[in-house]
Amino acid sequence: MISAPKGVLRLAALKLLSESSLSGTDLAKQMERVSGGRWRPGPGSVYLMLKELHGKGLITELPKRGGTVRRYIITSKGKDELAKMSKETGTEVARQLGVLSVYSRLAGRADLSKTLDSVASDLQKA
Repeated sequence: MISAPKGVLRLAALKLLSESSLSGTDLAKQMERVSGGRWRPGPGSVYLMLKELHGKGLITELPKRGGTVRRYIITSKGKDELAKMSKETGTEVARQLGVLSVYSRLAGRADLSKTLDSVASDLQKA
């Protein structure tokens, strides 16, 4: 499992909740599925994120159909936020590649660092 860069959980939650209603458990499972099993955020992170998104009006809780499972779906405000975050993705990915470039350089992998810098530069131009 990998740790995700800041903002990925929020983006993933909004994206997945824009596609269908999900519970917190379903959301974590979907994140693991879309990451090919590389990432499954813990329940504490997921439920804290849901609470934050709900508090900001970006998602809404659907009426319960019996039982105690809470299901959520994105709101119009959440769709606007998702669109904004999607536009900023290139900049954030370029920043993350810059950090990985430093990591690679410190590990003695100047070749890998140069490749990462090149990809980051291309992203910033796009």
